[in-house]
Amino acid sequence: MSKKVLLVFMLVGLTLLSFGKTKISVWQFMMDDNLSQQVKADFEKANPDIELEIVQLSWATGFDRIVTSIAAGTAPDVIELGNTWLATFASQGVLRPVDDLVGKAKDDYVAWNFVEYQDKYWGFPWLLAPRCMYYNLELLEKAGLDPDNPPKTWMELLNASAKIHALGPDIYGVGLCVGELYSPYQEWFLPAVWGNFGHFVSPDLKKATLNSDPVIEAAYYYRSLKDYALLGKESELAEAFGKGKLGFFFAGPAYINNTQRDYPETIFDVAFIPKPRENYGYHASFAGGEVLGISSQCKNIDEAWRVVEYLLGEKVAMQITRTTGEVFPTKVGIEKDPWFESHPLHRTFLEQNQYAVPFPPLAEANKIEQLFTNIVEEILLTNTPIENILQKYNEQIQSLL
Repeated sequence: MSKKVLLVFMLVGLTLLSFGKTKISVWQFMMDDNLSQQVKADFEKANPDIELEIVQLSWATGFDRIVTSIAAGTAPDVIELGNTWLATFASQGVLRPVDDLVGKAKDDYVAWNFVEYQDKYWGFPWLLAPRCMYYNLELLEKAGLDPDNPPKTWMELLNASAKIHALGPDIYGVGLCVGELYSPYQEWFLPAVWGNFGHFVSPDLKKATLNSDPVIEAAYYYRSLKDYALLGKESELAEAFGKGKLGFFFAGPAYINNTQRDYPETIFDVAFIPKPRENYGYHASFAGGEVLGISSQCKNIDEAWRVVEYLLGEKVAMQITRTTGEVFPTKVGIEKDPWFESHPLHRTFLEQNQYAVPFPPLAEANKIEQLFTNIVEEILLTNTPIENILQKYNEQIQSLL
């Protein structure tokens, strides 16, 4: 047999093998190109009947790109979503309910409240990103505070912020987010409400309760902080904190690596978010996170589930944790991973997750999130009576419900 004929046979064989594979596409945000290629190669080696396509999305355009693909009938098989998006997509028929698949994973993972909507599961909890309180140890010490004993209650934080703010005209006690979507309510305002046993919507998700006493109390406290606060976008607060001009601010774990890299001289730590009082409330945090959903347009459910199961696994999820330092696996027992022993600040975030609360599973979540940005900014940037602010937006939320 000539070399040319042999080559033809080989090419035909490879083509047939390719045609015999099922292609599964995954659109995701958390894996960079290098990690995506590694995951793709490892998965295909273990699953030679599946061709895996991994597309990286950006947070700036990813939501719109997903919506466009769905409208065009070209949605990916597996989609990573921020957990606050899930109810919106589920309510619009974008996702396939996965109750028939959840049984295979239910006991191995936490945060199933991320993916519940109308008594069904619409995805799989993948990665966790709670918020904690960052604090500058040197500023606490200069203000006569114990750097080994950061504030644990609202009043302790208020008093500590006042003392740090008094250190100088360019020093601020606490940073509070304004001027952008999401962070103004996620980084602390809504968790303060939750920690005060308050809610902005009733348990049956039918009645707005933003004008209730626990919310009003939290809003009054939040406004009291502004006398000692630097107000700005999250990135601006992080910069001020890195430069040693800010005592406290609230954010996700991404700023651990960022601050250590960009401001190595800054000595800081992280702690649970303060609760209302010593004997009342709890250290509530915003339960940020990522979920994996299977598109309602997916035609190969069994193969898509195999991909999801692989991504959920400790190997891939911990690779993302080690690479980004921004999120943690939902795998039960992940705190025993040796990585957390050598990364105590990240471990605190993982422990904070026990008090983390997800945004309620509302179909209009995206619109309500935008309202919360306005709520927080009116509390911090105006002198409008708190009750008036909350009543106005309570009516708007009720209309969306």
